[in-house]
Amino acid sequence: MKKIFIKIWLFIICIGIPSSSLASSYVMHTVKEGDSLYSISKDYNISYNNLISLNGNEEIYEGNLIKLRPIDDNKTIQIYLNDNYIYSEVEPYMENGRTFVPIRFISESIGIDEIYWDSNKEEAILIKDGTSIVLPINKSYALVNNISIELDAPINIYNGRTFIPIRFVSEAFDIDVYWDEDNTAVNLYTKDYIKTKSQDTVISPAYSNFYSEEDLYWLSRLVQAEAGGEPFEGKLAVANCVINRKESDDFPNTIKEVIFDTNWGVQYTPVANGAIYNNPSEESIKAAKMALEGNNNIGECLYFLNPKKSTSYWIIQNRTFYKTINNHDFYL
Repeated sequence: MKKIFIKIWLFIICIGIPSSSLASSYVMHTVKEGDSLYSISKDYNISYNNLISLNGNEEIYEGNLIKLRPIDDNKTIQIYLNDNYIYSEVEPYMENGRTFVPIRFISESIGIDEIYWDSNKEEAILIKDGTSIVLPINKSYALVNNISIELDAPINIYNGRTFIPIRFVSEAFDIDVYWDEDNTAVNLYTKDYIKTKSQDTVISPAYSNFYSEEDLYWLSRLVQAEAGGEPFEGKLAVANCVINRKESDDFPNTIKEVIFDTNWGVQYTPVANGAIYNNPSEESIKAAKMALEGNNNIGECLYFLNPKKSTSYWIIQNRTFYKTINNHDFYL
């Protein structure tokens, strides 16, 4: 019989009970049927003992959230509306590359006209300017004006609050959303507001839907670990090699899966030595962003190596040389 937490479905509890703030925002995972801490540790390349340390014990329950790791340097995700900081008593978290915030927090911030709680269906309903959103608890979909839309992670209860994806809800109500990686912040802008922030600190709206926060998170770390001492051109080339693999039929379909691919052995040394978890420099983040936005300086290359440090010559013997950028040779 499946274990579940007892949930109190009174509306006032689900949308807001005062609670103490967390030390930081976390990357989270919703426990699914068949999950164990061991399987989760393997899926996310995280130490089993670290998971226990973060979550307090070895018991997990289907449908509840567990912590995977703190956001960079134990930072807290900040939320801004029209360049003004919005305070939340409970910190946002991130799951599957999406930022989740308490429902009452976002509703009050963006001026929701009406909010309802259906205790029979266990779902919240938000209404603003003629648009309605139905948000079922523990489901990875929502209804916008009765049209079902798939979500990247489920709506959930955490720290006594109902958490919902801020980008999805905000954009459904015609509010622009930008992720500021450098400052670990979500910036919301209403249509009538004149943006004052530099475009260097936000993701361009033209590209924001083409890659996730998770893509940038892992790619920037791989760039830093593999090419931290290389010039910007070399960093950009390394990022594009990873993206080229993602687009190739011979490799996995996501940035993270490409980086942690072990089908033919560990593909990137930083995965083996742990350097993949180090924080990236601003230049590495910029290179990852530019590559994700379509700036390719290395053609269709899938491989790179430092010939002075490499202990394997498979690439040299089996792939076609393309060009050299500083200490790295790139191959098709």
